[in-house]
Amino acid sequence: MANILIDVGHPAHVHLFRLAAGQWEAAGHRILFTALDREAIVQLLQYYQLPHQVIYKRQPGRWRLIRELIVRTWRTLLIAGRFKPDLFVSMGSPTMGLPAWLLRKPYIALTDTEHAREQHALFKPFASLILTPSIFTVEMGPKQVRYAANHELMYLHPEVFTPDVREIESLGLRADEPYFMVRFVAWGATHDIGERGFSGAEKRALVQALAQRGRVLLSVESGEVEAEFAPLVTTFPPEKVHHLLAFATLYIGEGATMASEAAVLGTPSIYVSTLTMGVQEDEQRYGLLFMIKDGKVALDKVLELLETPNLKAIWQERRAKMLTEKISPVSFMVELGQHLLENPHYRPQP
Repeated sequence: MANILIDVGHPAHVHLFRLAAGQWEAAGHRILFTALDREAIVQLLQYYQLPHQVIYKRQPGRWRLIRELIVRTWRTLLIAGRFKPDLFVSMGSPTMGLPAWLLRKPYIALTDTEHAREQHALFKPFASLILTPSIFTVEMGPKQVRYAANHELMYLHPEVFTPDVREIESLGLRADEPYFMVRFVAWGATHDIGERGFSGAEKRALVQALAQRGRVLLSVESGEVEAEFAPLVTTFPPEKVHHLLAFATLYIGEGATMASEAAVLGTPSIYVSTLTMGVQEDEQRYGLLFMIKDGKVALDKVLELLETPNLKAIWQERRAKMLTEKISPVSFMVELGQHLLENPHYRPQP
């Protein structure tokens, strides 16, 4: 059977690919994950017992992204030389694309970030297929394959995930008592340059307003947060995050992935950033999410939502409508991979 190499550079990527990996393994293929050592990636790989090798730990410094690009690409190529993959899979990245091209193997690249055009330019020449949500607004050419779902539905569609109240009760929370998920990010990615979310004063006002109404669960990217907020950072097992999002009263934060996760779970979601991420459909078509560029405006929206009767019931109805128009996409991706293993030049019919 085939060998499949999957790269993960964000905790959500573990969830994005773990179910497809399980289906490929059940079909007799060998799986290996390469992993960036940041946040909870390694912890999640260990929790789900996914075979993996850590290839890089994110470093501080002005030139860190260039160094990371070079070192991750080289180490991926070395691992590929030993593992001999027949298929490469990841969120779109040259650190996977270039080794796949050098070894003349097919590569499935996923993307849902429209503005990351420099990343698109770096991985697009090497990809065999580029898998995007149907709402993705950028045209990627003949390699692009659109599917009727968000990436987050790979692991949060009700066919593959059921929120369990026991998971939050184990952390001292109850579904009938309000709590809020808050996310601050580090603004360190290439597509984050020149962008912003909350100011320090707006963060302070947000946390104070929420704390008067329930418990605040604060998560931060890579442990980076202003000193005044450090005591508020909540530590919880990363495998429980989607149960926490499902039963939360609100999600408010600068992280687009978690904002979309909350939305598809039916939790009111406020995404605060000058970046426009691939969550427009959640806002414009289904009303599950609000994209707001100004932190003060976001706080006003939080207070407005908290005064809305039957808030969660309204969002669950909106989620139900969304799900009638979406697929559970894991098997879709698995089948694309199988086609590429049989024919590296495979292109699906439109």
